[in-house]
Amino acid sequence: MRVIIALLSLATFANSLYFHIAETEKKCFIEEIPDETMVTGNYKVQLFDPNTKGYGDYPNIGMHVEVKDPEDKVILSKLYTAEGRFTFTSNTPGEHIICIYSNSTAWFNGAQLRIHLDIQAGDHAQDYAQRYREERFRQTSESTNSRVFYWSIAQVVVLAITGAWQMRHLRGFFEAKKLV
Repeated sequence: MRVIIALLSLATFANSLYFHIAETEKKCFIEEIPDETMVTGNYKVQLFDPNTKGYGDYPNIGMHVEVKDPEDKVILSKLYTAEGRFTFTSNTPGEHIICIYSNSTAWFNGAQLRIHLDIQAGDHAQDYAQRYREERFRQTSESTNSRVFYWSIAQVVVLAITGAWQMRHLRGFFEAKKLV
């Protein structure tokens, strides 16, 4: 059962890479990114357990992500949990430096970490689940708008018929009283 859960948790990182770093080591990547481009990074941190001789999940470990643009300005500097996603948008084109390091200071005696990382830029970074929600909301709004439009036309038609009926009824009343 644990094996199945572990495989399912890694399914989101199927196209990603992983690398090993020491607990206090910093690892940086250089990505060529055009301007006004959304970049998304999915990551997962695992700690080497000498007892099991394998890597396991530890919620106490987190990752600090720092992104610098080609002008060496910090775009993103934030502490994240052991698994998650970071997102930023580039303001200038060029080589962006993405650095990742652990939030710990040798808590586990300088143990080795395995970091799964998947960085996607541009069209590949779009969150299609969010787009689906936006599309559904747009369809709901358009449907509501058309219903309001037809309801207002129905009210105008009912008012016109009621006005015509009242005019006919009043003319018949005045003709019967011989006032017209």
